[in-house]
Amino acid sequence: MSNKLKSTFEIRPARNSGEGAIGYLMRLGRAHGVSQLPEMLLQIGVPWFKLAQGKYTEAISEAACLELPALSFDSGIVVPNGVRLRGEQLHRSHWSVHAGRRVCPECLAEVPETDRLPRRWHRAWWDVQPLTVCAVHHARLLGHCPECGERLNFRSCMIDSCPKGHLLVHTNRSVAGITEHAGDTYISGRLGAVPRTACAPLDAATLGEAIQALRLVGAAALKGHDLRAARDLEKHVLLDAGYQVFLEWPVAFDSILDGLLARSQIGPGRWGSAAAYGPLHAGLCEFRQGSLSAILKERVRRHAIANSVALSRTVFGVAEAPKDVSTIRGAARRLRLGFERTRREFVKRGFVPAHTRRGTPILIPQVTVETLLSERLEMMTVGQIAQELRIGRTQARRLIATGVFTHGGPFRKADIDDLLQRLSRHSPVCGARGGMPLPSACRIARLPIEAAVLAVLEGRASLTELRFDHGLEGLFVRISQLRAIGKHHRDAVTIEDAAQALNLKWETVRALIQLRLLPFGGTGTGIAPAAIEAFQGDFVAGAHLAKLAGMHPRTLLKIMSEAGITPVAAPPKCRQIVYRREAIRRARPLRSNYPAVHAAAIRTRTA
Repeated sequence: MSNKLKSTFEIRPARNSGEGAIGYLMRLGRAHGVSQLPEMLLQIGVPWFKLAQGKYTEAISEAACLELPALSFDSGIVVPNGVRLRGEQLHRSHWSVHAGRRVCPECLAEVPETDRLPRRWHRAWWDVQPLTVCAVHHARLLGHCPECGERLNFRSCMIDSCPKGHLLVHTNRSVAGITEHAGDTYISGRLGAVPRTACAPLDAATLGEAIQALRLVGAAALKGHDLRAARDLEKHVLLDAGYQVFLEWPVAFDSILDGLLARSQIGPGRWGSAAAYGPLHAGLCEFRQGSLSAILKERVRRHAIANSVALSRTVFGVAEAPKDVSTIRGAARRLRLGFERTRREFVKRGFVPAHTRRGTPILIPQVTVETLLSERLEMMTVGQIAQELRIGRTQARRLIATGVFTHGGPFRKADIDDLLQRLSRHSPVCGARGGMPLPSACRIARLPIEAAVLAVLEGRASLTELRFDHGLEGLFVRISQLRAIGKHHRDAVTIEDAAQALNLKWETVRALIQLRLLPFGGTGTGIAPAAIEAFQGDFVAGAHLAKLAGMHPRTLLKIMSEAGITPVAAPPKCRQIVYRREAIRRARPLRSNYPAVHAAAIRTRTA
């Protein structure tokens, strides 16, 4: 792949700081005259679903003569605990290029376009989903074209235009001037888009935890942490409110707690943290463990003690449960499984001794519970596999039974990506059009989908088009190829196909079926391939035999009559004359007088 990539990237514009692999490939494609990014990815052999996870950066840096550390630093890379971007750790929900592309028209307008090389470039921080305002120009990030409403995506290589060709730099400048964007500015500063602003509570946490805390505290300040009620608020308003609270930490946060406690209207005898702090309590329960989570919970704990509010021990740490071990019942609640199923799992892993009674208390290491939980979160059910491949559950089960995956299970998302990647290796280099999606083509050609997938993997069927992120529906094939494969795959063939294989007229084949010389039905509504092979070995048509012997059919008929050989099928019951090979082989006069006829008759198959 390396040599191919080097020859493809003959024109290499200079990469900007903050320009990730996807944005640079878009600008690179435009420099080479490629209008659609997937077309260029097909030619260089880089699958989109792998590129969107931050993979293949080594190959891109080598082909474009870029420094790999700098390119990896500016590209979002999926890691086990989230996404790593420009030295910051994000949650996976905070970064996704599949949600569509967004741009700042003011940033694009700053760079004048030239006729030589494209200079306008895509900033990597535009793909961080909580960001909705450009911290440089205070303008709203656009996800749709203001002129036609078309959604922006990463398929088109035109960075400064929508998919329909409307320039984004000519949008109305009234979108600028948003004032409540302090939270967006803080996030942008940590990503290097603008100078970083200091905020001690937030700086001690990862960027993903900081974003989660900004939303949590912002909703508490505006809507009493009712995130459902806060959905009508714009993201930058919510983040701005949360950032203002952290700027005046802890006074501003204590003021919020006072307001929540006052609105709860609880009195002596009915005190409780869930009732006192309402939805904020639920938000803290869902908050990931970290330095920022500990700061928030400690502040709520102090406020609750000062106001005689009963605390949730597991949430606020008054008397925390031991973290190093867990009971089977506690592990079942953590794994969201039944008690018996959880117990069987730990018996299989050797944590429960054999012949242990069901009521015997067993302590399981907490690290084992968390490991099993992470494995369960990664494992995919048959329904999830079917959803990823865009097929039915029955088809997914048959596909699994065929063994197209590299192992027998359990299956993870990486196994689905690996299968699609192996299928994409057979995609056309030039992007030829035509064909239908693989599942639809299988229904029309009456071919099981597992047989079609195996045909593509083995090279017996070729793809005419490939669309990423569409499962098997993104694989386009020709129906004629699948029909040809289906004829050999099915247990029975039609009379027409059998006539073509036997070099006979279809009326003759029908007569042979009526004479019970050729079996019909049984395993299916047709003729079995084994029956055709057996017929070719036992019988031969007179016209075909005459052709092989180099004589006229009437001459052959006279020779056979003189030798005392009677046809097994002849007019009027059969349109053509058919002889039994064994009868011709035993006729001694034919062997001495007509060796060509004898030699042609003892062949096991027709030509």
